[in-house]
Amino acid sequence: MAGISFNPKKVKRMAYFSDPQAKDIWKARWLGEGVQALVERYRQSPFRFYEVWTEERNQGTRLKALEEFKREHPDKAGNIDPSPHKPKRRVTTRAINDDRQQELIL
Repeated sequence: MAGISFNPKKVKRMAYFSDPQAKDIWKARWLGEGVQALVERYRQSPFRFYEVWTEERNQGTRLKALEEFKREHPDKAGNIDPSPHKPKRRVTTRAINDDRQQELIL
């Protein structure tokens, strides 16, 4: 991830976020807080934030956070994109037991 400095020694054990934390992370995103600031605050890997933003974890927190955000920041609620994060790159993997692998060795 370009522009994100990640020091594993400063990070807590890779635990998942609770639903209240996930809602706060959604609201921070909509307020324009950067990933690096969130990494510093929560002491978690940047990948954990993307698990929330892609809704891989903590499903349903985005909609709850959006309702809270509309109440807390009615002036900003119309100017945000409340949709989940859509990765620009897709990592594809293939099975290790791929028969084509044997062809490379022989």
